[in-house]
Amino acid sequence: MDMRQSSGLVLLLLLALLVGLVVWMPSQSPALYLAGQVWDDQGPVAGARVRLKGTAVAVFSDAQGRFRFPRPLVGSRVTAWKEGYFIGGAGRSSSPLIHLTRLPAADNDAYEWVDPTPNSAEGHNCANCHAEIYREWATSGHARSVTGRRFRNLYEGTDWYGKANTGWGLLTQYPDGAGVCASCHAPAAKEYDLRQVKGVAAQGVHCDYCHKIASVAEGTIGLTHGRFNLRLLRPSAGQLFFGALDDVDRGEDTYSPLYREARYCASCHEGIVFGVHVYSTFSEWQASPAARQGQQCQDCHMKPTGRMTNMAPGHGGVPRDPNTLANHRFFDGSQKAMLSRAVKVSLRWQRYPNRMRAWVQLWTEGVGHRLPTGFVDRHLVLVVEGQTSEGRTVPLQAGPTLPALAGEELAGQPGRVYARILRDFEGRSPVPFWLASPDPPPDTRLVPGKIEEDCFEFPVTLTQVRLRVLYRRFWPEVARSKNWPQDDLLVLEQTFRPVFSER
Repeated sequence: MDMRQSSGLVLLLLLALLVGLVVWMPSQSPALYLAGQVWDDQGPVAGARVRLKGTAVAVFSDAQGRFRFPRPLVGSRVTAWKEGYFIGGAGRSSSPLIHLTRLPAADNDAYEWVDPTPNSAEGHNCANCHAEIYREWATSGHARSVTGRRFRNLYEGTDWYGKANTGWGLLTQYPDGAGVCASCHAPAAKEYDLRQVKGVAAQGVHCDYCHKIASVAEGTIGLTHGRFNLRLLRPSAGQLFFGALDDVDRGEDTYSPLYREARYCASCHEGIVFGVHVYSTFSEWQASPAARQGQQCQDCHMKPTGRMTNMAPGHGGVPRDPNTLANHRFFDGSQKAMLSRAVKVSLRWQRYPNRMRAWVQLWTEGVGHRLPTGFVDRHLVLVVEGQTSEGRTVPLQAGPTLPALAGEELAGQPGRVYARILRDFEGRSPVPFWLASPDPPPDTRLVPGKIEEDCFEFPVTLTQVRLRVLYRRFWPEVARSKNWPQDDLLVLEQTFRPVFSER
């Protein structure tokens, strides 16, 4: 065989091999990609989000309900979800067929709430499967929204030890308002008087209630409170849970983007009550740089801890990126940790022949609302102390001092209060919101993006200034009348020594 014949034979063999490869590839294509179809009882479902469970890899089904992942990927199941359906799933076969079931058409008002506490005798108790999430929630204010001791003292007019008719009390001072708290503090209850709330409803803002919220209603945020502005979807048979993951395919779960939106929080965290703007967190967020940047309440208050990797270990949960699993304490670390990160201070100096001036600047960072926010009586106290090098206090010569409502121990000291101070119709303050004038009170709280500055003047013997910022949930005179334990949070303490800016 000459060289030309040999070369021709090689070309023929290569051509045959190429043709065989082309013929072989389609029959082997399932090994190169994963393809399937999404159906419901009426046929193919278009626009369903199809995901490899527990991963970030997702595609959408086409007009015929078909989907295709471009390459083989690790994952035990394929899931699909579309609005109006439960999440469906199928095993990783060569061509998975995923069937979607529609959600119930109407809410079931006779539904019995699922208890969040662990109980192996009950199949659906939340903590049975979601133990870590339950532990986080159990330490939160949501878990104590009905039973919190200070809250009940204010509601009932009792003190820490249960003594009646002590200090502020909604039931004793404005009994016609007895039902105003229930829509947010006990959203699962049928009773309006919180003293009558029993059973699962007494667990406050609990797991089952939160995960039955289908949408926000058309009521005016701030005027339509809590459960009256939330649409629920409770099943008549089986179970149904809304959530923030679109690939939990147990047959009773569905996804809602609302669970990652600030609107979800608004009905309970914005409230004008008896004409008084008692809660304003949502409207503060709407006016903040955070809202303009697309940051939601959940981004900060449900920020993943980074420790949880499985929501339901041993109960069908799959390993996940810990940065996709929200915390249910509603604080990033703790309340004190979040406040300490949020409050910032600086100080600049001016020296004169006969005096020293300290310009104190206070501002907030990384916060999507005013600080503090929430219940109207929450406030910050800036305490400024001029000192000598030996640590002795130097008297203030000029500058703002703390008012009497800052408490007996601090009144008259250099500093400022950042608060809303409610007044009654005769101008007395502080007063509870149910006795307050609806006229907007002065609001000196910290505003995101704004620096508050005050000048404090001391004798020339001043060598350092000690700054403290305290967070308080209630006014000291209220806490004292209620015999509450002292619970000020010291969120910042810093000492500054002079660096002069000559005038």
